[in-house]
Amino acid sequence: MSALGEDILYLSVSELSARIRSRKLSPVELTEAYLERIRTLGPRLNAFQTVTPELARDQARAAEAEIARGRYRGPLHGIPYGAKDLLATAGIETSWGAVPCRGQKFDADATVVRRLREAGAILLGKLAMVEFAGGLGYRFANASISGPGRNPWNPDRWTGGSSSGSGAAVAAALVPFALGTETWGSILCPSAFCGITGLRPSYGRVSRAGAMVCAWSFDKVGPLARSAADCRIVLQAIAGRDPADPTSSSQPVRLRGRSRPLARLKGAIIEMDFSVKGAEPEVAERFRRAVEELSSAGLALEPAQLPEFPASEVAGVLITAEALSSFENFYRDGRVRKLKDPYAPWQPEINRALTGADVVKAWRMRRQLQLQMADFFARYDYIVTPNFLSVAPPIDRDLYETLPYSDPVGAIGNACGLPAIALPCGFGRDHLPAGFQIVAPPDEEALLLDLGELYQGRTRFHLERPPLAAFDPLRDEPRLAGAPQARPHRSGGLPCPSRS
Repeated sequence: MSALGEDILYLSVSELSARIRSRKLSPVELTEAYLERIRTLGPRLNAFQTVTPELARDQARAAEAEIARGRYRGPLHGIPYGAKDLLATAGIETSWGAVPCRGQKFDADATVVRRLREAGAILLGKLAMVEFAGGLGYRFANASISGPGRNPWNPDRWTGGSSSGSGAAVAAALVPFALGTETWGSILCPSAFCGITGLRPSYGRVSRAGAMVCAWSFDKVGPLARSAADCRIVLQAIAGRDPADPTSSSQPVRLRGRSRPLARLKGAIIEMDFSVKGAEPEVAERFRRAVEELSSAGLALEPAQLPEFPASEVAGVLITAEALSSFENFYRDGRVRKLKDPYAPWQPEINRALTGADVVKAWRMRRQLQLQMADFFARYDYIVTPNFLSVAPPIDRDLYETLPYSDPVGAIGNACGLPAIALPCGFGRDHLPAGFQIVAPPDEEALLLDLGELYQGRTRFHLERPPLAAFDPLRDEPRLAGAPQARPHRSGGLPCPSRS
């Protein structure tokens, strides 16, 4: 058992970094402590698909030796992390959360993994995810090769998807930070349900080279961490132009220094209808208090309305068409029938009414939506709005029943490639985390991080810890790189067409 206690493992990236740089904390000892925590808690949460202990130890020893020689690479040097299992890692299985991809390996790291390695970060393993990142839909939480994502706040509740392991691992202090991806909701959802901070960057801000393609014009890679400050550190390391990804932005990455103070900006409060089925008044109350806190901090906020537009329908058509194209080979050779969700093999038939003309129209409408949002952001600098309208649902329930409400802000944000930050704001029913989000114009991640740090400087919700001591004794071990795969879990249900 490691001599490092939980208090150390729950430190922020910046706090760990300061101790490592001053050589008060050993990267080797820190890595061993996280590996031990993964061994004891990871299986209870289904957080990791593959643990890479030997790689982590090698990288930790190398980091410690470099720092001892005076070669300090920066704030991530010697900091462990986990990567969502759709990001390629050379010679290590990358299963995309799906049974038909069991044993799949690539020869090179994804760009984000390489950039973190060059920054001195230490890879602990590949984090569990919903199969194909939910690109073919899912209706139950167990649509994953790793089993259902279990929430550290209550293992009978869902972590959210599709970055399920990323959310659980950060909340349970199995890692200080994680990489996730979002097509529609896959960073913001687990951040909300697990009570952590997640940053969805602008489309193109972070390279996707080496990442599984779900929906090419929607996919984004971003960090999940304990705080906005931690997300800033990680984004600084992974963002920027990449010749290997033609969609990556050439805009300079400026994550600090604003031309105008926050108090001189205008924020739009977008209220959601908490009278709809599935919404919970406790979450509405937590959002109201978050708005009050931001207003008390001196921010100028006023109620506003988003453009009236069928954004969910447009985003749904495009994601469906792009995902079916991405996974076409799995339909051609029949491997799609190995997926956990039984309706995934029938997606072409389910969506047969979708035509090429529909896709072209959706692209045209998407452009109009982007223009309308540009007009909106000419009047407002950012949006403050709820994230999810309820806390994490039971893990064995139909997600169509437990999360029946729409997500108009998520539809607009992802269709327009807008950045967003998910922030915890307290607790709802059964002492489960509640959260809200702030959305900004493209390439305004610095604004989101400034607002997130402002809020978290006045609150302590991001410092709360789940009651992990109440967990049952463990029965299984996480799968190590090169070890046999775990037995697949059974699943059922219809596809979930929206959040992925």
